[in-house]
Amino acid sequence: MGTEAGVAGRHRAGDLASAGNGDPDASHDPALDEPGDETGDETGDGALDEPGEAPWLLRDPLRAVAIVLTVIALGVRLSVVKDSFFITDDFMLSARAVENTLGWDYLTRVHTGHFEPIGFATMWLLAHLAPLNWTVAVIVLLVGQVVLAALVWSLVVELFGRRWLVLLPYGIFCLTPLTLPAFTWLAAAIIWLPLMIAIAGGLRSHTRYVRHGRTRDAVLAVVWLVVGLASFEKIVIFLPYLVFFTLAITPGARRGLRSVWALFRRTGPVWIGYLAAFALYLVLYLPGVRSAGNDSPVTPPPAGPLTDFVYLSVFRTFIPGTFGGPWDWQPTSYALAIVDSPRVFDWLMWILAAVVLCGSLLVRRHVGRFWLALAVYLLGSLATIAAGRVAYGGAIVALETRYLADATVPLVVTLGACLMPLRDEKNPWTSTGRELIAAVPRRVAVIAALALAALVTGISFHAMGGYARFSTGNPARAFVTNTVSSLERLPADARVWDTEVPGGIIGPLFAQYNLTSRYLSPLQDAQTRADARTRRAFVNPYVLAQDGSLVPMGMSEVASSVPRTGCYTSTGNTIEVPLTQRVAEWGWAVRLGYLADQSTVASVSLGDDTVSVPFTKGLGQVWASFVSAGDRITVSGISPGVNFCIGDAQVGFPAPAPAS
Repeated sequence: MGTEAGVAGRHRAGDLASAGNGDPDASHDPALDEPGDETGDETGDGALDEPGEAPWLLRDPLRAVAIVLTVIALGVRLSVVKDSFFITDDFMLSARAVENTLGWDYLTRVHTGHFEPIGFATMWLLAHLAPLNWTVAVIVLLVGQVVLAALVWSLVVELFGRRWLVLLPYGIFCLTPLTLPAFTWLAAAIIWLPLMIAIAGGLRSHTRYVRHGRTRDAVLAVVWLVVGLASFEKIVIFLPYLVFFTLAITPGARRGLRSVWALFRRTGPVWIGYLAAFALYLVLYLPGVRSAGNDSPVTPPPAGPLTDFVYLSVFRTFIPGTFGGPWDWQPTSYALAIVDSPRVFDWLMWILAAVVLCGSLLVRRHVGRFWLALAVYLLGSLATIAAGRVAYGGAIVALETRYLADATVPLVVTLGACLMPLRDEKNPWTSTGRELIAAVPRRVAVIAALALAALVTGISFHAMGGYARFSTGNPARAFVTNTVSSLERLPADARVWDTEVPGGIIGPLFAQYNLTSRYLSPLQDAQTRADARTRRAFVNPYVLAQDGSLVPMGMSEVASSVPRTGCYTSTGNTIEVPLTQRVAEWGWAVRLGYLADQSTVASVSLGDDTVSVPFTKGLGQVWASFVSAGDRITVSGISPGVNFCIGDAQVGFPAPAPAS
């Protein structure tokens, strides 16, 4: 290898040594800085221009390892998400997207308490450009995770410099199963991914502004906050976290009120920008909540469930998730699962967490500020979830890891602060820490770090593999595949009867979005969508079967015409067909078998509900939908001169016709 490559190798070896020794008296180590910055590293990141130079990837070993780690983590996640599929809310959001224009009202609508313009815009594009196409959705999810990983890496390097130890917190972020459920469910990912991207980008820009005071960084920090505000209302906890984060990344700031005030006065412009963005957000969010039928987005839970929720969130979900947990999962729907680790696993994780917490406080000066900032974020996170979910879903929602996915960004910042000093931090270690660093050989420290990384990686792989059993067993994939295939083969005169979607693929919780017309709407043009929601008379009806196929419609009979010799003929252009029993007020399908010597249009009534039905010449049958009660079917308004009679009638529920 050439001379330059040898110099680069010695340079990176010095980086590893400085990271392992953790010299408390070093105010700045050039080996910790990014190539090409103000420290004078001239190798840079540019393209190769000399034949003897090492390949771009190998010129920076730290960067190379980070890229490999990212690729491995994304590869594992891709293997899960590509075999997953759309779930419940995804179908509803897709239907809403195709029913609306990409306008202000659609983007700013508050949905189940969520203000998510970025998420709605993403769903609108997917629904219009690639409706119910999971491959395209996977690409969007993967791109979002690549952007997030790049920003988290940039954040930890900005905070702690270029040292090998940054790979530990970054690796924990890449491999944590806490984010897997949030990133494999499209409806969750469209809010959690942009939220976490905004948090990581915002913390990086905020850090740069606090350190250097550049207006550009302040503007970028506010822009990132706006991205978060347009992603998910949970961003409201970011501002109090930033207060404590600012103190944590400024170790020179004393605990006195005067010192703290001086710090925030110096960084005042960015705080003014944050407050202005929040004020504008409230102007948009609160009216949206009220327009959705709620006086307030907050529903305080009772004390008992709230206590259980906090315990489960912290001790069953977050702490085990920090080190790669949970060990096991419990299914909650056809493709989702919650934490269900054995208690002994949780106990071991609690011990490990206590060792990390107490050990860091013993050896690392000012690390308590980072722990306090993380605690503020966690408490704010739990408060927002409790206010919006616990009163309805109970304390068990704490076991859904996606609700704490965003906390992984403050978590890796805190873990990084436990392991290494900030850039340019003087005296980062306590006397105990200095003694420990001097006593432990570098080889032992490296082996211990690698052993911890291997342990967390192994637990993480086990957890993600366990979740994949549920996520990849999604029956909606075969259901939608059958729907798309049969829709392409549908006869030209066929119309789909608007029943509830079978099989629990969407569910009654979604009201009208659990209807076939809404489920199919992303796959149909505007005219067909409108017809499907309003049509009440059918000549060749099809229904959605249990497997997702569209099949000819039959009838699950409740009542029928009273048997008689011959057919029911008209008297004064009206025919009355008595039923074998009265049907109660409900939604009914009515089938009429008829004979007509010419085509006509007539009014068919069941009780006080009437439908205009076209009858074609000859022997035929028609179907109509009613919401009514009655003991007879009446056909009126038959055109004069038309010989018309009803041979039989059925009232019941639409069902797939028996196979012939």
